[in-house]
Amino acid sequence: MITRREMVSGTMTAGFSALVAVVASTRFQANAQPDRHAHSGSPGIQSLMKEPLAHTPDPIVNVIMLGMAPGETSMPHEHIGPVFAYVLEGEIENQVAPDAPKRYASGDYFYEPPMHEHKMMRNLSMTQPAKLLIFQVEQRGKPFTIAMKNSV
Repeated sequence: MITRREMVSGTMTAGFSALVAVVASTRFQANAQPDRHAHSGSPGIQSLMKEPLAHTPDPIVNVIMLGMAPGETSMPHEHIGPVFAYVLEGEIENQVAPDAPKRYASGDYFYEPPMHEHKMMRNLSMTQPAKLLIFQVEQRGKPFTIAMKNSV
């Protein structure tokens, strides 16, 4: 188990990898391809992705369950810290600048670097909700999401 002190002192990358691997080991689907940065550990754990964490003063980790109603679309915004997401249910389309939109289905996962424009995320189904498990690194006392003005 990871202690709070270990999480804050810079071992958050290992914590994220372990938490995502635990979720993935129970939900990993055949349609999900391991990330090019991933590697296998013990037989019961499969690392899905590894990304360096940008420096965040006074960091905290927030794990959220994001539900999206059928057809729901987010507004353009930025996140002050990195986002690690795992699609639990449904199919979504997500676009983070400068990349083109990408589709993700149940069992897929993605990473969003800090301070990149999150142009949109939408539930591709008009009848079924989508659900994502999100791990995000926040700065204590600061808003995590910043709305974009004049986004194209």
